Amino acid sequence: MTNRKIGFIVSEFLPTKNLIFDSLKNLNNNDLIVYFLPVYSPTKKSNNKLLKRIIKETNYQYIFYKILDTLFIKFFRFISRKSIRHYVIENNVEHHLFDLNYEKLSTKVKEDKIDILVLLTNQYIPEKVLNSSKELSINVHLAKLPEYGGLFNQFWMMLNNEEFSFVSIQIASKQLDSGSVLLEDKIEIDYNKSMMSLYHETSILAGKLLFEFLSSVDKYFDPEKEYENVEPIIRNLPNKKDIKDFKQKKYKLFTFKSLIKAI
Repeated sequence: MTNRKIGFIVSEFLPTKNLIFDSLKNLNNNDLIVYFLPVYSPTKKSNNKLLKRIIKETNYQYIFYKILDTLFIKFFRFISRKSIRHYVIENNVEHHLFDLNYEKLSTKVKEDKIDILVLLTNQYIPEKVLNSSKELSINVHLAKLPEYGGLFNQFWMMLNNEEFSFVSIQIASKQLDSGSVLLEDKIEIDYNKSMMSLYHETSILAGKLLFEFLSSVDKYFDPEKEYENVEPIIRNLPNKKDIKDFKQKKYKLFTFKSLIKAI
């Protein structure tokens, strides 16, 4: 493949270590730059709005799950030195820490002459940043598109008794999850396992698929082709009734075993 400079915009929470590690371990370090964003910022209105909705609309079990998925896992990866940040430091991968100042981030991506920008974050990334890459910006989405856009898709897939969980590598777009899908794969959903296990296992598949894409970009992306956006179906937060229905089906949000594996 032609050498390309690849930038990763990363927030550390449950899936992102699996999403990025295959690429960090197997691609040339000199071609990689990691831009770290916080998983949550109290100064960001959209972050606070989502947090308030989770507290108001869901129940204590789902709130606890989200704490485990984000803050708890990030903390334990940090103290056990298993975080993405520890890895890039130990392996001399260029990296930078940012708050949610997207003007600075966009400027830095341009200065670094990034060819392909990869979004591995729960934060909404504005169009200015997406357009700062020289060739392409992509998003790794852990669900089938356009059927499952937005967040919390493992919950909805299990509640809807889907047979498979999908990974979609898509062109990043201004409208959430609407970019064309360039590559996808799937795994069978095991309903004897928890939702956290499904999230974790889907993220492992996503990491392999991302590495495949980045190793053979020209195979999956044609810069001369016109790609069209497709509006995704974006569901609301699971409400108390949804979570009750989930539990009545004997499905589990998480288990201690699935939490340990995810760390």
